[in-house]
Amino acid sequence: MPPRYDVVVVGAGPAGSATAALLAGRGARVALVDRATFPRPKPCAEYLNPDAVSLLQRLGVLPAVQARGPAAVRGMRIVAPSGAEATGWYGPTSGLALPRDRLDHLLVEHAVARGAALVTAAAEPLDRPGRVTLRTGAGVSRVAADLVVAADGLHSRCARHVVGRYPPTSRRIALVTHYTAVPDMRDVGEMHVTGFGYVGVAPVGGDLVNVAVVVDRGREAAGRDAAEWFDALVARVPDIARRLAHGRRVDRVRGVGPFGRRAARAWGERLLLVGDAADFFDPFTGDGIWAALRGAELAAQAAAAPDRLAAYGAARRRAFMGKWMVERLVSAAVGRPPLFNHVTRRLQRRSDLINAWVGVCGHQLPARQVLHPAFMLRLVS
Repeated sequence: MPPRYDVVVVGAGPAGSATAALLAGRGARVALVDRATFPRPKPCAEYLNPDAVSLLQRLGVLPAVQARGPAAVRGMRIVAPSGAEATGWYGPTSGLALPRDRLDHLLVEHAVARGAALVTAAAEPLDRPGRVTLRTGAGVSRVAADLVVAADGLHSRCARHVVGRYPPTSRRIALVTHYTAVPDMRDVGEMHVTGFGYVGVAPVGGDLVNVAVVVDRGREAAGRDAAEWFDALVARVPDIARRLAHGRRVDRVRGVGPFGRRAARAWGERLLLVGDAADFFDPFTGDGIWAALRGAELAAQAAAAPDRLAAYGAARRRAFMGKWMVERLVSAAVGRPPLFNHVTRRLQRRSDLINAWVGVCGHQLPARQVLHPAFMLRLVS
C-alpha cells in the first residue's frame, strides 16, 4: 500500500507552501511535493501588495519575511507611452518586495516547521482520485491522500489532466531578471507601458532591482535568445534603457508565460486547485502572490469539509471576482496606447483617482470603488 496522508500538496510555491502550513498547523498529515530543491530562482515580479503583507501576518511568517531584508513598496508609478505619468500611494500599510528564492524557501521552511513532510520529487497527473505518482532518480512511487491540492503553477499538469484548462486568452509572456546599482530608484513599483507591452521595475531589497518585460509572444520571438530579446525590448524604452545602462545585470533572463490561463473549474473529485494552477491572467496589477496566499486560506477552509468541495469554487468567485474584472480592464487599456495615454493624463491631474486605483490593486479598497460607472466616467471624460 502507498504511504497515506490526509492531504498531498503538489507544488511548493507560495500557494502550495501556505496551504500546507495552514493544514499541518491544524493537525493534518500533509505531504508537500516539489521537484525543485529550495532555494531556487523563479521568474516573477516578486511584489507583495499591502493585503498580501496582512496575509503573511495571519500565516505567522511576516517577522521572518521582514528579517530577510525586503524592500518597502509604498506606491505605484505608471508611465504611459506618451510619457505622461502618475504615482499613486497606498494607505498606512505599504507593500513589500523580496526575491522569490528567499520568499519561497522561507515559506517551505515554515510549512515544514508546522509539520508538513517535504518530498522532493516530480508529481505525475493523478491516475485516480486521491492518488499521486512521484518520480525521483530512485524510481517511481505512489502516495495516497484524502485530498490532493494542486499548486503546480501556470502549466499545471494536475489541472489539465483532471479538470481541464481553457486555452490561453493572452499571448503575453514575461522576461525577468535582476540588476544592481540602478539609479533613480524610489520606494515605488514602476510600470512603463509601451507600444509592445510594458516594463515593470521595482526594488526587492538591498541594492537589488527586479526588471520584468511583458510582451506579446509573436513572430519576433521565434528562435530568439531570451537575453538578446530582453535587451532589444528594453532599448525601445529610453528611460529604462538609460537607467539599466548604469546598473549591472546579476542574473540570467528567465521567461514565463503565456498568461491568461484558467482551469475549467478549481475543484475536482478529492482535488482543489490553488494559485496559478487555478487561474492567472496578467501580472500588471501585481496581485499574483496575494492571490496565491488568499487562495491558500480558502483551500484550507475547504479541506475541512471535503464533502463540499464545490463550495470552494463559489468562495473563489466571491474573493476574486473584483480582481478578475479589474485585471481585464487594465489589460484592455494597456493594449490600446491612445486610451492608456488619455487615462494616465486624467490620473496625473486627479490624485484621488490614481490613489483609488492603486488602493484597489493593493486590495486595501474594494474593487467596486473603481468599477462603479461614475468612477469610470471621471476616468475617461
